[in-house]
This record gives sequence, structure tokens and C-alpha cells, in this order.
Amino acid sequence: MNRVPYSKLAEVYDLGWGDFAESARTFVERTLLNYGVESGRILELACGTGILAIHLARSGHVVIGIDRSPEMVSIASMKGRYVKGVEFAVADMRNLDLEPGFDAVLCMFDSLNYLTALEDVSDVLHSVFSILRDNGLFIFDFNRPLTYSIHNGETLKRHVEDGFLLQELHYEVTQRIARTVFRFPDGDVETHLQRAYELDEIAPLLKAANLSSKDCYSDFDRRPVSSASERLIYVCQKG
Repeated sequence: MNRVPYSKLAEVYDLGWGDFAESARTFVERTLLNYGVESGRILELACGTGILAIHLARSGHVVIGIDRSPEMVSIASMKGRYVKGVEFAVADMRNLDLEPGFDAVLCMFDSLNYLTALEDVSDVLHSVFSILRDNGLFIFDFNRPLTYSIHNGETLKRHVEDGFLLQELHYEVTQRIARTVFRFPDGDVETHLQRAYELDEIAPLLKAANLSSKDCYSDFDRRPVSSASERLIYVCQKG
């Protein structure tokens, strides 16, 4: 059966990708502190199962996490039901309908790559600008083409409760479209589409949205960007 992205993967997401969400925690918390956000109002776009949002709430922030997947939001809400200062909702980050005044907006874990058109990325950036307070932060990351090229044609096998989950990556270089096919033990299939982006595509969109790039790194250890960087992590500020 063909499933909508994350409608079934949500059930096992923390087993295969939870560590990556955990790895961003220190980077985000230190970045917020560096810019004076000690107990801020934070929005996390594409929050998934809520790992990062819940960590931030436990650190004293007030956090809203949104995701397009009802299944992901359901799991996040269950995990965060006894955590003060965090809530989750189903929403599309291209159409934010929230009260402005956020101290920071986050969009991590290559979620931006799920937007396969530059117009959609532009819409998100303008929406982020509209809900940030003056000097508010936007922290996000995305995968470059190198990431998908390196792993093109690979199949990963992950052990899940009922057997093995297969993850197959197929990358179309010309269009920069990555197709990741998840095959579940019971025969169900999810196909996820992502588009690889480059620095010279994203930078003009940030400028057009009045989001000033303050820092750009290649990983959560703050290593500098190079031609060998597979992922870019941006720290931007409104204004």
C-alpha cells in the first residue's frame, strides 16, 4: 500500500532519526543564548515527533511545534502532554497563521528540502519574517546536492519491530530531486521527495525576505562551510 509521507514512518521515526534531532539540541540552545534568547517564544517548523521542541520547553522556552503530518503531531503531543510550555499543531509552514512576536523560528533536519520549488522556500521565508519580532532569529538547515549524490543508489536497512525497514535513495542530478522510498516489512511503501539546494539559491531569497544571514556552518559543531559540506546550517536575523 502506498502511504502519505510520514503517515507510517512516524511510528518508527525516533528509532532511526531521533539521534539526529538530539544532536541539534546543544547547537540551538547555545545559539539562542548567544543572541540573548534565554526564555523566549519559539516556533519550530516541521517539528516531527517533537524531540527538539520538548527539549527547548524543558529549558524554559515557550514552544509551538507545527508539522504537516497529523501522525507526527499526534506522537509529539503524546510525548509532550506533561511538559510545561510546549504545544503542537498540524499546519503547513508555507501558510503560517500565527500571532507575530516570536523570538526565534526553527526549521531543522533538512525539512526545507521537502519544499521542491524555490517559490515555496520564498513563501516560507516571508512568513517567517512576518511572525518574528524585531531582531528575532531564524535557524534552519538544508542538504546540498553533494549529500544526495554521495548516497545515490544506496539502500539502508533498519531493524524495526516487525522486521526490517528498507530506505532506498534515488537522485536525479539534473533536476536535483531526491526520491527516498521506504519499504516496510508489511509491504507498505512511503515515497518522500526532496530538492537539493545551494548557497547561491538560498542567499538571495533570504535577502528578499529581509532576513540577514549572521552565521553559516557545515555541521552542529560549527565547522566552516567548504565545497565538501553536505549540509548548511544558517543563523539569520530579522532586519
